[in-house]
Amino acid sequence: PANGSVAMGVPEDLERCGIVGYGRFGCALFALGGIVALVGYTILDAPRLRVANTGVPAVGKGCNVSLSGASAATPTALMAPLMPSTPTTPAASKRPAAPAGVVEKAVAEAFEQFALTQREKLAKYAEAGVEPPDPNVKGVTYSAVLQSIPLAPPILDHDAARGAGGESKNIVGKFAFGKKGRCVVYGMGIATNSAFEQSMAAMGCETHAFDCTVNPENKVVKDKEFTFHDWCIGKSGSSIGRGNLYAGTQTNFVFKTLGETMKELGHDTIDLLKFDIEGFEWRLFEEELLTSSSLPAQLSFELHSEGANPRFVPVANVKGKGFTEVNKLFLDLFD
Repeated sequence: PANGSVAMGVPEDLERCGIVGYGRFGCALFALGGIVALVGYTILDAPRLRVANTGVPAVGKGCNVSLSGASAATPTALMAPLMPSTPTTPAASKRPAAPAGVVEKAVAEAFEQFALTQREKLAKYAEAGVEPPDPNVKGVTYSAVLQSIPLAPPILDHDAARGAGGESKNIVGKFAFGKKGRCVVYGMGIATNSAFEQSMAAMGCETHAFDCTVNPENKVVKDKEFTFHDWCIGKSGSSIGRGNLYAGTQTNFVFKTLGETMKELGHDTIDLLKFDIEGFEWRLFEEELLTSSSLPAQLSFELHSEGANPRFVPVANVKGKGFTEVNKLFLDLFD
């Protein structure tokens, strides 16, 4: 953009988030990933989840964040997918092998302590009335959502500082998708771009796409490898609102909750839940994800906040969702 800021995303994303033509920055791209709990903050006790900012806080529309889940509850077990089960030494070495699990435990504990220091920032700025240190910095709404565990390719899909959204989500362990048996992916919010859903289907995952503003005959979803459903995720009776660029002149929309959708499709678990749903994600977190007993292993989402472009994001969806509320959300995910 002309203002010289680093830009992540296509021009439509930039305009929608407020970087082009808007002085306030109303959305952020997040990838919440799940192969191991390396990626950051502890979120819920069962299963334990972690979250980490894997992007650049200085970027106008926010930062990429990875959230990971694991059924194991101990740091050693959480580290297991990335580390050998027993230390190995060259055959010629006379040194005794270290006891099994020592390396994994040491590394996991170091990550844990680092993550806790990042949590302190979230807790500080989640307090009502606490202002950011510099309210004029671009992307300040997400400035306290920080990377808690420094991961890099090939564990991440790409360098966290070079994310661009779209098809290229910074999923943890994406290279293993489709190679571990059944893999279920949900993509909520398609609009004009189904590249991500196509890529996951091509990797062998059972992929379902959802969007109540897209006609099933639209080329973006017709005759693709994934299965398309023309409803949006949310409570029945929800409305997108007039003047929305995606809705056009359409007035009748079908909404189903995530729980209803999973039951209808016969899924007990989801390996990856991606959503870009124009502010409706706040309700999804509050009404389903933060209260669910069956959480997706990974999340990849775009979070919208107050100041997002109203042509794309209904104002009511993000009213009051600013600096404090963003930090409260991620603190809830941590705890």
